[in-house]
Amino acid sequence: MISFKSNRIVATLTMAFIFLLALPTKADTDDFSDQELQSFADAVVEVMAIQQQGQGEMIEVIEEKEMTVERFNEINMQAQQVELEEIELEDGEMEVFLELLAKIEEIQIGLEEVLIESIEENGLTIEKYEEIMTAYQQDPELQQRVQQLLQ
Repeated sequence: MISFKSNRIVATLTMAFIFLLALPTKADTDDFSDQELQSFADAVVEVMAIQQQGQGEMIEVIEEKEMTVERFNEINMQAQQVELEEIELEDGEMEVFLELLAKIEEIQIGLEEVLIESIEENGLTIEKYEEIMTAYQQDPELQQRVQQLLQ
């Protein structure tokens, strides 16, 4: 009986250790130069503006087809869970949805290209931008440094 309990404890501790190893490590705020953070801050401002513009374009495209954004999102969420044929749609909704989906995909591809170009024009690789963004989301000190650069 004791060996069963000790094996369970060892297994639990091993799993906890493995879990801790899998957690992303917190980047030190000194891992990034002031120049990298300034480039990141500038890129974030541009990325947010580009994303807002893209979102506006997508909403406009949806509303032009006389479908609400809410209805489009509802159909889209259902389509991710079941086959399109299984979704209960009004007459003509399937055609409109598929047309909108194609147009939105085109917009997203264009946005991705513009976003990459914007990030690179600010002196960062996509990998460095993502690395800083991940650290920024996890590190309050880094958030403060970036906020100061934005002022």
